[in-house]
Amino acid sequence: MNPEDLLTLSKEELVNKLQEFNLKEEETMASMVMIREEILHRLDDEKKDGELVGEYSLTKAKRVSFKTTLDQAQEFGAVKQAVDSGVLRKLYNKGIKIPGVEISTYLSVRRLAQEEAEK
Repeated sequence: MNPEDLLTLSKEELVNKLQEFNLKEEETMASMVMIREEILHRLDDEKKDGELVGEYSLTKAKRVSFKTTLDQAQEFGAVKQAVDSGVLRKLYNKGIKIPGVEISTYLSVRRLAQEEAEK
C-alpha cells in the first residue's frame, strides 16, 4: 500500500485496513513463536547451546525473571524505592505542574460489541 493510496480511503476503510494488518501481524508473530520453539527443540535434541546456520548464529539464551513477593525480597535487602505514577497522575490531573511530564498521543482502535455497532 502506497502512502498516496491512504488519501483516497474513508476512515472506515482505513480502520478496516488497520485491522487487516493487525490480524496479519498476529498470525506472523504466532508463526515466529512456533519456529523459534522448533529451533530450540532441535538444539535441545542435539544437546547444543548454539550453532552456526548459514550466515546466522543461533544461541540459546536464558533470562531469569523473579516472581518474588515484596516481603521475600525485603528479607534479602532487595527492595528499592520507586516513583508512584498513580499519585503523580492525580496531582497532574488537578492541574499541579509536575517536572518531567511527557505526553504521547496515539490511536486506540477496538472492536465494538455487536449491540454497540448496531446503534
